Amino acid sequence: MRLPDPQQRGFALPLALTTSALLLLSSLSLQTLALHARQRSHHALATAQTLDAERSVAMAFHQHAAGAYACLLALPYSEWEGSERCPGVNPALLESGRVADRDWKLLDWQPQGARVGTLQIRWSDGRQSRLDLELLP
Repeated sequence: MRLPDPQQRGFALPLALTTSALLLLSSLSLQTLALHARQRSHHALATAQTLDAERSVAMAFHQHAAGAYACLLALPYSEWEGSERCPGVNPALLESGRVADRDWKLLDWQPQGARVGTLQIRWSDGRQSRLDLELLP
């Protein structure tokens, strides 16, 4: 029986270890890519949900600012309480609300013309949003 050449002995173990390390690094890279894609997807979903909630607030504000409350839209928010221009109107309906399991509170309303203005709100999680609205009659 012929014995292998002494210089060729022991090549299988280093080859197996190198191959294992390469496979391990490849799988870790793939896992990192998958986690990064998941984070991007989660961020995109959160952004879309926030934009949807902001649109819902704008629609609710527009809906509640009809009728007797429409006179408030010509005034800045700081002048709403006790305004002689809108006697008997309680602005509380326009000052807060709930959209998609999130509460919001009005921080400011600044009219910028007839039925146009900037609405600033604070969400229940502490974030703030600023919405430029054009309220249709």
